[in-house]
Amino acid sequence: MGISDLYMSVGQKRSISHFANIVRIAKSDQNISAEEIEMLSKIARKYSISNEQFKQILKEPEQIPTIGYLECEERVERLYELLQMVEADHRIEDSEVSMLKKIVVGLAFPIHAVDEIVEQAVNTDIEVTDLDSFKQAMFKLLKVRF
Repeated sequence: MGISDLYMSVGQKRSISHFANIVRIAKSDQNISAEEIEMLSKIARKYSISNEQFKQILKEPEQIPTIGYLECEERVERLYELLQMVEADHRIEDSEVSMLKKIVVGLAFPIHAVDEIVEQAVNTDIEVTDLDSFKQAMFKLLKVRF
C-alpha cells in the first residue's frame, strides 16, 4: 500500500487487515477455489475494498499486518468470517487450520486458549450455525459475560 494509507481511517485499516487475514486462509492450501474467490469478492464489497486493493491483497496478503486491538465481540465476529473461508470449499485443510491459529493469536485471543478456540471453531457446522449462536458458544468458551 502507498501514501494513501496515511489517510485511511482506523475502521478502513481494520477492514483491510481482516480481509488480508481471510485471503491468507484462502491461500494457505496453495489453491484458491472458485468458491473462495466468490466469497472473497463478497467480503471485499462488504468492507468497501477497492478493486486495486483487492488485487494487491490477493497477491501479497502478508504485506498487511493483523490488527489485534479489537473488542472481544468483534474478534469473535472476525473469527466467524475466517471460519466461513476455511469451509468455503467444503474441505478443511491442515494448512488452513494452522493459518487460522496464527491469525487467532494475532487477533489477541488468549494465548493459552488458542488451540481450544480453533478446535471448537473448526468443529462448528458453519452451514447451520448463525453468528449469534457462534458468538454465544465462543463467549462461553472464553468465559465472557453476554
